[in-house]
Amino acid sequence: MEMVELSKIVSDEKKVIQYLQQKAILKKFDSCPYCGSIHIGSVRRNKLKCYSCRKEWSIRKDSILENLKIPPNKFLLAIKLFELEISALQASKQLKVSYKTMLKLYDLIRRAIYCEVEGKEECLEGEVEMDESYFGGKRKGKRGRGAEGKIPVFGILERDGRVKVEVVKDVTSESLLKLAINKVKRGSIIYTDRYRSYDGLVSIGFRHERIDHSKRFANGKVYINGIEGFWSYAKERLMRYHGVSREKFVLYLKELEYRYNIRGSEIFSKLIGVLAKHGKVAKIT
Repeated sequence: MEMVELSKIVSDEKKVIQYLQQKAILKKFDSCPYCGSIHIGSVRRNKLKCYSCRKEWSIRKDSILENLKIPPNKFLLAIKLFELEISALQASKQLKVSYKTMLKLYDLIRRAIYCEVEGKEECLEGEVEMDESYFGGKRKGKRGRGAEGKIPVFGILERDGRVKVEVVKDVTSESLLKLAINKVKRGSIIYTDRYRSYDGLVSIGFRHERIDHSKRFANGKVYINGIEGFWSYAKERLMRYHGVSREKFVLYLKELEYRYNIRGSEIFSKLIGVLAKHGKVAKIT
């Protein structure tokens, strides 16, 4: 959704409520959530009342907005700022919402994205690139494979398609081949560098081509420039946060996987859909 269109919605409270109800972010109450009576009505701003059991409730009830101290119009604007990769700190300043609230909302969005990404079981296929990379940790000391204090991440990229990335405990053959079996369709051709952990790909049903980076970075169709490009994309964006905790790292990583895989799509509407689908689960997680 373009900002001009969004501004027309957020400028009118009724339009905001209607939009959020249409997108299943807010519930549209046709009966009392306490006694089931259909004798309900609006009693004051954003409040409903049951004339049978006499109880009242907010339009936010049983929604992801119930415990978020943010007006519905600013909730939509915050999602737009998240789409534009504006930090939670800057978003809190622009919308005049507390930083704590904005962090909570951004965390909710990332958890919902995680649920969406992890809930899909499609296998990559065709021409596929594999590689590992290392994130975080101190710059001093050993780098690359075996670097201390860094988080190892395994990546699989389908050329002209999707990417899947996973935090792994190590980059042994056992760990990487297990992920290859689970994430890539058998018979696909896999391109890697010459790292020994990829030695068993042929024996488990894949075609396998290697590039020797000590000699060249590409040999015809044999290269892993696509997945290496994703690593650069991911690291450049993560640097903007000036450090991500190990506990939250996987959420940021899956956000980047999600953004990459929906590149060219209308992100705002997809984020709304993801929140409607997974928001309540993400809030509990």
